[in-house]
Amino acid sequence: MLNKLGWKIGGEQGEGLEATTEVFSTVINTLGYHMYSTRDFASRIKGGHSNSKICISEERIDVIDYKTDILIAFDQVTLDSYLEELDEGSIIIVDEKIKPNVSENIKGLVAIFPITNLAKQIAAPIIKNIITLGICSALLNIEKELFYNMIAAKFSSKGEEIVKTNIQAFDKGHEIMKEFMTENNIGDKYYLKKLEVKNNNMWLIGNHAVGLGALAAGCRLYAGYPITPATEIMEYLFDKLPLVKGAYIQTEDEIAALGVAIGANFAGVRAMTATSGPGISLMTEFLGMGVMAEQPVVLVDVQRGGPSSGLPTKIEQSDIFHAVYGGTGDASRIVLAPTTVEDCFYIMIDAFNMAEKYQTPVIVLMDLQLGMNKQTVPNFDFEKVEIDRGKLLTQEEITEENIIYFKRYGVESLVSERTIPGQKGGIHNANSYEHSIIGLPSEVKTNTKKQKEKRSEKIETAFIKKPFILNEYNDEKDILLVGVNSTYGSLNKAAKELKEQGMKIDTMHLRQIYPVVQEIKDQFDKYRKVYIVEHNHNKQLRTVIASKYHNSDKISSLLKYDGDIYYTHQLIEQLLEEEK
Repeated sequence: MLNKLGWKIGGEQGEGLEATTEVFSTVINTLGYHMYSTRDFASRIKGGHSNSKICISEERIDVIDYKTDILIAFDQVTLDSYLEELDEGSIIIVDEKIKPNVSENIKGLVAIFPITNLAKQIAAPIIKNIITLGICSALLNIEKELFYNMIAAKFSSKGEEIVKTNIQAFDKGHEIMKEFMTENNIGDKYYLKKLEVKNNNMWLIGNHAVGLGALAAGCRLYAGYPITPATEIMEYLFDKLPLVKGAYIQTEDEIAALGVAIGANFAGVRAMTATSGPGISLMTEFLGMGVMAEQPVVLVDVQRGGPSSGLPTKIEQSDIFHAVYGGTGDASRIVLAPTTVEDCFYIMIDAFNMAEKYQTPVIVLMDLQLGMNKQTVPNFDFEKVEIDRGKLLTQEEITEENIIYFKRYGVESLVSERTIPGQKGGIHNANSYEHSIIGLPSEVKTNTKKQKEKRSEKIETAFIKKPFILNEYNDEKDILLVGVNSTYGSLNKAAKELKEQGMKIDTMHLRQIYPVVQEIKDQFDKYRKVYIVEHNHNKQLRTVIASKYHNSDKISSLLKYDGDIYYTHQLIEQLLEEEK
């Protein structure tokens, strides 16, 4: 009997594998288990190999384990590609249709079923996915009724006959696996332990958590253009913004999207956009304008493989340089980074508050694994949501009503008072030129110097309440592993495993990349060696941090840039090699 397992399905893209995964994982979620998933798919609608993996655990899980206990193969590539993930306890379920060539090196028990042929006999080949769910139900001893309910919910709109046909297919899968288990004396080896369901955790992707976090933060306008892997943010807000009397605008391109979002913020509405590498490249000019005009706006960048079109469906963390430094002139900005799917919700509260508090663009950097793949998370605590609109004045707070121009860009403090169009006494110019304190174009040297210093220095003082998460596993300080986004679980698991080998390792995960917080540098001072773990070749995160740290020689890098997730064993191997 199991309380933890790795489940993986692979086949040709467009065969309905994602739907199988979705139904299966939703049922598992009702059982009270925690899950963390990943997908590997081609950047096309149909064709090419794809796979989905779900790690299931009785305890909270935030890492993809390399080991696969149940592998479902709908193509030969699946059988050939994941041999190293299997062991003697694994079971491999294979569709007879592919005429499988089973390697002598394959570990575990191989079960070959005529899944597609059975689907054809019942209805059509596509129904093989429902047969597969029946197979998994029998193997794991999950109650049929849970799947029946899910099937009914999914297909009831298509009529009672369609529901009956799908239940028939499910029962056939259940039947053939039961017969196989009896013939091979499997017993309860793969049965999932029955849990007491204490609460109903959510099962959602980071992109949806971002969307909900934006709504909770008061976002009432989204302007965007679809791009992998950020499109789900746009789709989520398209559906939900009308419920809070908000607005959604799909623009003609990414340039217009950021322009609309900046314009909405100028008018006093919290607004955002989301994109990925190619999109943020196009948005760069408007990012500069946001900095120059001191306009708040939130931009979410779900990073993918680059440069240019790069690898649209693969993971990378290579937009860090662009987020921090990208653009002409001195235009650094606040850059945040959530650590988990749950944190994607809370980081958006920080992002909108910081944007208005410091009157500047705030970029939220995510990666594809965190954005597009699912994790079990507890219900969000809306009591933690606090709204800070900074120095946005109400009409009653504007005391000089009879003046012609409001001193919008005064330099008496790092952050000026802010008004919106239509407020009496609040009129000013906002444009992309260097400007005077009322916003009119100015080339006066003393003014230029003061305005530049103000814009730069205010960013260097902009810190969120919780800029990093430090996990201390040892009293003695020796090695610190530092990462962002989806490496969170891998770093923590590596530290725990290496502690058993006598190594003293703590982990730090950054929620704020820029400006670099002094507390981060203070923590670095306590350790003999600091390793920055990141998904890129050019050591981007290390470079940003080292530029602000007095003892950068103690910082080294552990890198992965092949488009795949960072498995714990790979991280451990790299670290041990560096420590020789």
